[in-house]
Amino acid sequence: MTHLPGHAWQDLKKELMERWHELTENDLDSTYGNSHSIVDLLERKVGMRIEEASERFAEIASHYHLYDEPEEEEQTPKAAKEERTMELSPKKPSPRPDVLPKP
Repeated sequence: MTHLPGHAWQDLKKELMERWHELTENDLDSTYGNSHSIVDLLERKVGMRIEEASERFAEIASHYHLYDEPEEEEQTPKAAKEERTMELSPKKPSPRPDVLPKP
């Protein structure tokens, strides 16, 4: 997502700036609301490890329901694929028309 809805984005920016004083409104505006850019910003400006920044941001953003979270798909065992084997056997040489059999 490249741009978020107005009021929700404003609220999210406000919370991010309250939690991390190193972030400015200009910093966050430059991300255009892109979650990956915001995580990168937390890594660079705040000094977080990327994994921690991603987790913390996801937790905060989940309260605003701004980002589509992938739905967990039910894991069903796939039907066992029937194993097929192909046997290769040498092909019998075909008689060459230019060579006549010996009498």
